[in-house]
Amino acid sequence: MPASWMLDTLTLAPSLGPQSFFVKQFDPNLNVEWSFQSTNTQSCTLNPDGSVTCVSNHPDGFEWCINAVIVDANGVVYANSEDGNLYAIGQGGVFLQRIFQQLALEAAYTPASMDSKGRIYSQNDGHLFVVGR
Repeated sequence: MPASWMLDTLTLAPSLGPQSFFVKQFDPNLNVEWSFQSTNTQSCTLNPDGSVTCVSNHPDGFEWCINAVIVDANGVVYANSEDGNLYAIGQGGVFLQRIFQQLALEAAYTPASMDSKGRIYSQNDGHLFVVGR
């Protein structure tokens, strides 16, 4: 059976600690196989000249901003985050890469998809991005 995927937001009472945000892979019995935590603390904006301006204002990281993850033939998981990045996460919860798209929106919840050539279509701040070769 294929692995199951889930987003997990753990919110603790202020006296118990900060929020934590994870992407997790589960086995068919719903045991956690691995997890990847959002740790980026910077809100960034892509400027008209192509430069990026960032401020560190999210000490607990950002929530994952997805309806469902994309998983390619090699098991790489692609997920949007509220920090404006599209993440590639390898099996075992290993960070592979992230691509900043446009803006840290904090609530976009836009879908992403992959075509038959492996290109990923993602949306951020009303712009469509195509990632791939």
